[in-house]
Amino acid sequence: MPNQEQFQALIARIDALEQREKQLTYASHAYQAILTTLLGNLDKNTRDKVITMVDQAHDIAYAKANFEQKGNILGADDITQRIFLFAQGRAAQSR
Repeated sequence: MPNQEQFQALIARIDALEQREKQLTYASHAYQAILTTLLGNLDKNTRDKVITMVDQAHDIAYAKANFEQKGNILGADDITQRIFLFAQGRAAQSR
């Protein structure tokens, strides 16, 4: 019986983690859409300044990070670069 209880507790934790992962994914997609829209609506000079500042912030964070954090920063940087590229293309299309 104790094994069955542990198994049920483990299943419940897995379900909770899966739900949390879905929530984080939805939130991430929403933030990406918001940031892309904001950047796409800025004038080119302002957008370029924002992109430069974020790139510099990533560089600073990466330089100060430990090994595990560096992987997270690189993953965030990939997402950020996709946002920037999409926003720049979107801005070019709207003008």
